Amino acid sequence: MFLDDDKSMLYKECDKCTQVSEGIVIGERLLEILREASDGVGLAANQVGINKSVCVVYVDKPIVLVNPEIVGKFGKSFFQEGCLSFPGDYIMTERWTNIIVKASNHANPLIFSFEDNVCVSLFTTFNHIIPFKSFGKIIFFM
Repeated sequence: MFLDDDKSMLYKECDKCTQVSEGIVIGERLLEILREASDGVGLAANQVGINKSVCVVYVDKPIVLVNPEIVGKFGKSFFQEGCLSFPGDYIMTERWTNIIVKASNHANPLIFSFEDNVCVSLFTTFNHIIPFKSFGKIIFFM
């Protein structure tokens, strides 16, 4: 299910989906995997070996993002977070508290805030999809 020993895919930028329908199918599979894992709230396609720019977050409701891009960010806060690809490891991060996201499968930009935990989960999955962009700062390992 998750990448075991070779996690090199997590450190490379993912390919964009050329068809939104392709991304939706991948997103539905990611939601299934996330439900089976039962201890996570977000998942990127490359965490399960699929080199596509798709991620899902399930806090209050399932959200699938195909080719997501952060187009706005403001406010900062500290947050302890973990990752399904590194079970048992937690880090303290400094993250944006509000973000605006564009995605190929949504007609309008989406706004997420720190209060609903979706914002932090998206940053974590974005760090897998586009690992060389800075979406926050790691403060220290827990």
